[in-house]
Amino acid sequence: MNTDTIKQRLNSQGIYHSDDNILDKRSVIGYEKKFKLSWMATQLNTFIVVTDFKDEKITSTIVDQHLTESFNFTKKNYTGWPRGLQSAIGVVSILISNNIDEDAKEYCKKLKSGKKWAGFTIPVIFNPDTKEVHQFDKNPMWGRIYYPHFKKMINSLK
Repeated sequence: MNTDTIKQRLNSQGIYHSDDNILDKRSVIGYEKKFKLSWMATQLNTFIVVTDFKDEKITSTIVDQHLTESFNFTKKNYTGWPRGLQSAIGVVSILISNNIDEDAKEYCKKLKSGKKWAGFTIPVIFNPDTKEVHQFDKNPMWGRIYYPHFKKMINSLK
């Protein structure tokens, strides 16, 4: 997984994407809008933000900063239905690095990113050397109906 393969996979899934800067690093940002009756007739607007940190050490602080900046980017660029009115925002924040702190891995597995009003932040770290993906291991109660979709989306980008 790298930013070029992410772009290819987003294209093959018909997901719009562009390039922008997150934490002063070139990032690929994909956007998908879906409405499902099985989601209690809600619309989920998912932003996939992928940044390659190369050899830079990923800590839980960097993961949190990436999530925060990515969520702020989505709030600034999202123009759909108001959040909370049958509409939610999901931000899948994917950091690529071969140097990952154990606390950062735990942060992703335990979804320590916290709750947002009608919004979800999902941290993911990919190690290109080992092919390991560090992501949530259980669907949380808050937004439970969306997490199988997030997991499927993440897995489709590997």
